[in-house]
Amino acid sequence: MDTGFMKYHPLTQLIFFLSVLSSTMLIMNPVFLIISLAASCASVLYYGGIHTFIRNLGITVIISITVIIINSLVSHGGITVITYLPDGNPLTLESVIFGFAAAILMSAVFNWFYSVNRVMTSDRIIYLFGRFSPKTALLISMTLNFISRFKIQLNSVRSAQYTMGKDIKNGTPITRIKNGIRIFSAMIQWSLENSVDTADSMRSRGYGLKKRTCFTLFRIVPKDIIMSAATLISDIYITASFMAGSLDYSYYPCFEIPAANFFTISAYAVFGTICLLPLIIDITEDGKWKYIRSKI
Repeated sequence: MDTGFMKYHPLTQLIFFLSVLSSTMLIMNPVFLIISLAASCASVLYYGGIHTFIRNLGITVIISITVIIINSLVSHGGITVITYLPDGNPLTLESVIFGFAAAILMSAVFNWFYSVNRVMTSDRIIYLFGRFSPKTALLISMTLNFISRFKIQLNSVRSAQYTMGKDIKNGTPITRIKNGIRIFSAMIQWSLENSVDTADSMRSRGYGLKKRTCFTLFRIVPKDIIMSAATLISDIYITASFMAGSLDYSYYPCFEIPAANFFTISAYAVFGTICLLPLIIDITEDGKWKYIRSKI
């Protein structure tokens, strides 16, 4: 059963995720990046549990290390030289710091998209974009659902192969490669057949026809208006603070964050509150349900 933020209108959810992602990627203030990463990690921990959080953490660590190394080797801007690389180019502190910032950015976006996948289900995506661009809506919906369904089907295929002694862990290295190719071939065949079945099913239902009517249970209620208004007002305030120079920063030629003032601190507080607002809504509603059940 959907609870908390998952019960909000799809448009409200879309406005929230667009707001958070755009503020994270476009402003790229170091404090904003840290706030966004912390809030996205908290969302992954809440929606996916500790095992999903650890798995995502491992992926983000690998991504972060790769980004930091690549940026340090490619970018040589900055005035603080740490050492010189074998090719004679300098390794600067500013390039390392910018690599860390880019790694935090990518990790935060990765975690936010996990929350998008959990909250923005396929029926919500089709509801939002189906009237304007049915093909695009179906493509986005299938893409978001494909990874989870692919993993489930892969586990089923591997379990079947394992019972026959033909898993990638059985036999000699050559045999394992052959088994892996067999599993990969089965997954490709399943993906193609599933795509064809989905296309035939949607075509038989008249999906995408101009005169086709749509029924939905989604209705905008006062809480959706309040949530959307709070998100948009926070965007306006953050944008105004950024335009006024309160969120200025620089990575090159030297890393520098000017002294914070009232507008800077308030912008950080507003952004952090908006990032955590869905989580606060979910935790509050869970607490209410637990309290009600305890009284039964």
